[in-house]
Amino acid sequence: MKSIMQRAAGLALGAALVASPLSAQNASVDKMKNGDTWELVFGSASATGTYFAGMSALTAMLSEKMPNVRATATVSPGSAIEVFPQLQRAERAGGMHVSFDLDQGYKGEGPYTGKDIPVRTWFFAQEAVYNVFVDKASGVTTVYDLKDSGMKIGGPVIPISKDHPERWDNAFAFINALLVAHGIDPFKDVEVLPYNTSQSIEELGNGNIGGLSASRAYGSGAITELSTRREIRLLQPDPAKTAEVEAMFPVYAQKFDPSVYPMIEIPDPGLAFFHGVYAVLHRDLPDDLAYELTKTVWENIDVLKQAHPAFKIVTLETALKGVTVPPHPGALKYYLEHDVPGAKEWAEKLKSQG
Repeated sequence: MKSIMQRAAGLALGAALVASPLSAQNASVDKMKNGDTWELVFGSASATGTYFAGMSALTAMLSEKMPNVRATATVSPGSAIEVFPQLQRAERAGGMHVSFDLDQGYKGEGPYTGKDIPVRTWFFAQEAVYNVFVDKASGVTTVYDLKDSGMKIGGPVIPISKDHPERWDNAFAFINALLVAHGIDPFKDVEVLPYNTSQSIEELGNGNIGGLSASRAYGSGAITELSTRREIRLLQPDPAKTAEVEAMFPVYAQKFDPSVYPMIEIPDPGLAFFHGVYAVLHRDLPDDLAYELTKTVWENIDVLKQAHPAFKIVTLETALKGVTVPPHPGALKYYLEHDVPGAKEWAEKLKSQG
């Protein structure tokens, strides 16, 4: 099993920091400025998730503490699939996204092939887990049990085509990796439905689907509520197959804490797949603005920690934990001033790229 730092070390830097000719397709961030005030809108994910809770708290604080900033957070059910095009149109100043989406957007791969997504890392915000839950009544306990089951599973936020893997979102890319590593065909043995996390939780709670795969941090109120409506269990991978899953998708297997959701059954060996979640900024925000945003966030970080238990792990020392997409230069300046682990290495890498 690989740690998030090992995973990051193994990933290539991807495209150069300098803007490519593709950047001509993007709108200017100048449209975010109204006189002397920056009107910054940040994306998130579904309304019941932790990203929106965290971004709502951060933007309220930034608006209060920074006279030249009026920041707001929006619900973004499609997550990166929705927010990244908004970054291109300069309709969003940033957001909060999983490592897989950031890698694809930055490198112009997958759904973003041929696109210049102006995204840069801001800070490591939380550790999330792919919650793969199934209805206990289904009799399914392990991934192998899904063979020929026909189980309906909610997960991806967009319709999925077997013939167009470049269009798969992170939710389906993970499901695909998990199932394929165990010899399960995600297009024949099960029926994966394009429901976002909130929809998947609702449909499983109502008994309309047999399972879901949703990336959430520990302590999700929506999942806790789901466990009171329906008896569910955490689907278990074969420990011998976790390395194959990790090789196909940027996650790492570790024990799932059974105390987080006491009403959910966690069968042996009690494993789940985890990944990093990052706050991000628009690449073209002025360096001095990004610096002040970063400084203000870290001087008031308790606001984020109090927004949801998932953010309690946030520290300045881990701001660059597992980062594979370059930090915004303005944020990096702050991290260099405070000797944040990884800052010097990133500065050297970016300098070597010219």
